[in-house]
Amino acid sequence: MDCRIKGLSARAWLVVGLLALQAGLVGQAYAEPAADEHELGVTRTVVGILGYTRWPTESPVLRLCVVGSTEYADDLLNGAPQTVGSQRLEVRRVVPVDARAQVECEGIYAGQLDEAAWRKLMEQLAGRPLLTISERGELCRIGAMFCLRRRGEGAGFEVSLDSVARSGLRVNPKVLQLARHRTLP
Repeated sequence: MDCRIKGLSARAWLVVGLLALQAGLVGQAYAEPAADEHELGVTRTVVGILGYTRWPTESPVLRLCVVGSTEYADDLLNGAPQTVGSQRLEVRRVVPVDARAQVECEGIYAGQLDEAAWRKLMEQLAGRPLLTISERGELCRIGAMFCLRRRGEGAGFEVSLDSVARSGLRVNPKVLQLARHRTLP
């Protein structure tokens, strides 16, 4: 039986197939660290932003609540325990409609939330000193203080100075250095 297809034997096709499979796995192995590196960059950026922020009253625990479907918060949620200054950072996922859980949050990290859900969340938390960070740039135009953006393998961000001014928080202007540099101090 002749297994030749367009000039290549079955053995040659097998070798080509194995090489293609190996190339795909190698490409995937190179792609995963870039994604992991970006998540680590997001974590460093978020922790840096938290470090440059002061609340009217400080507690031993700083609670960051994650809402919505997120692309880059896995390292924040599942990574090693972190501290921000002398405060232990506690990161947890909450449901946007659970106002009782959100009352305990000093910060909100928002993933994919539509504009109506974001506005409702901000109404529920109005009047509280609250840091808001979003993965969606559009939310900076409707109340988020910091909006993350991809910057190579790291993370940068936009700042809504109006939202910062109305937040009831003190944010050190040096936080802007985080947006300019890929590595954090």
